[in-house]
Amino acid sequence: MAFLSRRLLSRGVVTAAAVCALGASGATLAYAEGQFTTRLENVGAGFESRTWKDANSDHWRTAVELSGCSANSRAAVPSLGLYRERTGPDTHYGTKGYGGCNSRKVRGDWGDVRSGKYHFTVKNMGADFYRISARKVQVYW
Repeated sequence: MAFLSRRLLSRGVVTAAAVCALGASGATLAYAEGQFTTRLENVGAGFESRTWKDANSDHWRTAVELSGCSANSRAAVPSLGLYRERTGPDTHYGTKGYGGCNSRKVRGDWGDVRSGKYHFTVKNMGADFYRISARKVQVYW
């Protein structure tokens, strides 16, 4: 009987550990208020994404990740600017870009931003004729 109890207890511990691991792996997007996935095809500096509304109900970070990135030149190193839309000039939250098309992934993370409507802009690629594409663009807030 004691052996059976220990065996059931150890199964319970393993199950609890598996549930915790699954919860931790999905934590980035599980707590996000919203997200969308799209793609980019042959865009240059100045390209603006669609707008999304962040009600900031969860105080979670706002981030954009480009995966499967490619460019028409090795010198094209895109970065992403986050803008809060408003009457008059939009509020710029800074330019981020970790990696580049040569690493096939570009990521910008702006942390917890206030509520409002936002979009990102492709910036600072080096030359007007540089173009990038990304098979997957994931935006979450």
